[in-house]
Amino acid sequence: MTTVRKRWRRARVGAYRALERTVVGTQRHSPDIDVLGDSGKVVADLLREERARLGDRRPTYLEVGGRKGERADFAEGFEYFAMDIEPRADHVVVGDICACPEIPSNTYDVVTSFDVFEHLKRPWDAAKECIRIAKPGGLLIHRTLFAYRYHPIPIDYWRFSAQGLEYLFHCDGETETILKGYDLTSRRKDDRGIPMRDLRDVPPVDLWGGFRERWLTLYVGRKRG
Repeated sequence: MTTVRKRWRRARVGAYRALERTVVGTQRHSPDIDVLGDSGKVVADLLREERARLGDRRPTYLEVGGRKGERADFAEGFEYFAMDIEPRADHVVVGDICACPEIPSNTYDVVTSFDVFEHLKRPWDAAKECIRIAKPGGLLIHRTLFAYRYHPIPIDYWRFSAQGLEYLFHCDGETETILKGYDLTSRRKDDRGIPMRDLRDVPPVDLWGGFRERWLTLYVGRKRG
């Protein structure tokens, strides 16, 4: 990048940040946009409360799309299980959450997924399966994307508003919503993707950088019964 272009870019970014400082904290937004803060902290707090509610027994926790279990720390105090569509580790159940006969009904106290539903061909079926395999009274915690760059790993199908994600889990009346909303803590992150050999995870980049609108959608519900 030439010196002139660098100076121009710094000036534009500086002007934008000055405008943002003026607007942030003063501009109202739609009351339907529930800003939850850091979704990781929200989920961690909910799980601590759930663990305390369940008492002395060791409850079960399933992470859908759990890869090799990298997020197992969320399940502290639970018996952790992971499932994934690919055989990533010996302890991971291999299955498709859109149709998952491998897992019996009413099995887990908590069923979670993080950044998975955007990759599912039939998310409405996946929601039904998550409800089916949760125990009566079980907790359903699912985070996906409302605004994010295209990332076909393996395939990128959907984006969800909080109301849309809630509808998937609530439409048959089998769950009670605890909370839904958005995590905007990384909203303006300069997201350029993760370099991969086949370039599937790299978006177009311009003078502003990569994709800069990052809204995570979180739904938490409880299975009735």
